[in-house]
Formats: sequence, C-alpha cells, structure tokens
Amino acid sequence: MPDATTEEVRPAKEAGLFGHLSALLAAKLAYLHARLELAGIESKEAAIHLGIILGLAIVALVLLIFGYFFLVIAVAFLIGLAFGGHAWVWVLFGAAVLHLLGAGLLLLIARTRLGVPLFPITLAELKKDQEWLKTNAKPN
Repeated sequence: MPDATTEEVRPAKEAGLFGHLSALLAAKLAYLHARLELAGIESKEAAIHLGIILGLAIVALVLLIFGYFFLVIAVAFLIGLAFGGHAWVWVLFGAAVLHLLGAGLLLLIARTRLGVPLFPITLAELKKDQEWLKTNAKPN
C-alpha cells in the first residue's frame, strides 16, 4: 500500500484556498441536488394535481357545449310550442339545465382545487433556509 501523501493527511483547515473553494462548491452542489430532488418529487405530485384539474375543466367544457346546444334547441322548440305543443321539448330543456348545472359544479370543483398550493414542501424548506440565513448571517 502506498504511503499517504501530505495532502491526504492534512486537515481541512490547512487545505488552503483550493481546498476551501472545492469544499464550498461541493456543499453548494449537494444543497442544489437535494433541493432539485425534492422539487422533482413534488413536480410529479403537481402534474397529477394539474392533470385532474385539466380533466375536470375539459369535461366541464364539453358539458357546457352540450348544455348550450340543448338550450338553443329548447328555445327554438319553445318558440315552436307557441304554435303547437309537444312534451319532448320540456325534456330537452331539462337536459340543457342539467348539463349547465353539471358544468358549473365541475368548474367550482376545479376552482377549489386551484387554491391548493403547489410544491408546499419545497417552499417550506426554502423559507426555513432563508430564515436560517437571516439568523446565522455574520455582520461584516
């Protein structure tokens, strides 16, 4: 086994400028790696969350379009009802109202889900880091 060199035995405080800078860079990279790993985990959760919101919004839009078409057809046939009567006009009108109510309900659900903050753990960690930096900062 080869003998240890002077630099391998030397403690960190005697490592010199290059040693200190490389240790600082290693610490910064480790910190960045940990934060990016946490952001990656939370981004998966955020993608699922936003996917659900997008799905609800798309279904609400489809129901809104169908409700609009049913409402237009119902109004057209209600005008025709003034000249003669058919019971199916009211069924069509009821379907339009149900579609519009369903679309409104899905939009309300999607709106409440938008209020949930994304990346809560990462933001909490960054706030803790900022507080730590404020309390442990040494005045020059």
